Amino acid sequence: MAKKTPDSVCLENYKKLRELFKKVIPNPQRYTVVYGCGVDVGMMDFVVVRRTTYTYSNYAIGYDTAENEIVILPVDTDIEHYGNAYYLKKSEIRKAIRSSISKEINIQDDRLPKKYIKFVVPEFINEDEDNVTIPIKQDEEAKKFAEYFVQNYMEKSDGGILQKIISLFTKK
Repeated sequence: MAKKTPDSVCLENYKKLRELFKKVIPNPQRYTVVYGCGVDVGMMDFVVVRRTTYTYSNYAIGYDTAENEIVILPVDTDIEHYGNAYYLKKSEIRKAIRSSISKEINIQDDRLPKKYIKFVVPEFINEDEDNVTIPIKQDEEAKKFAEYFVQNYMEKSDGGILQKIISLFTKK
């Protein structure tokens, strides 16, 4: 069983994530920053055996409500190193969905390494026995991001369903 991380450390990690984002991204004051994490499962079938690989990812995600833009910055679990940032505007992406059950976000865009990116924006993580996620606390920030994403990025073909989804994320 994993050891629980104190709330103070989780809050400090969130602050450190925001500081790294501010250091790397030009004009960072435009963005509200949240933490996102994802796992990509790959499978290869051989004659008798199936090989499954798991790739874990951590992201500093900034979103700008005025410009309707999301910036995804890959970061390591120590919140010290980072990869190339992806700037995604709704008008430029192919598709964006959010699962109502797992709350996983899937954005499809040709500029992304695998043509897509999948992640969740958790409210709170304070234990992980495999050390693949960053212990973090971002309750209100995660809720605001979910509301922003649903309202601005998801397809709005059926207003009734959209309103039901929004109400799931905004219930108090």
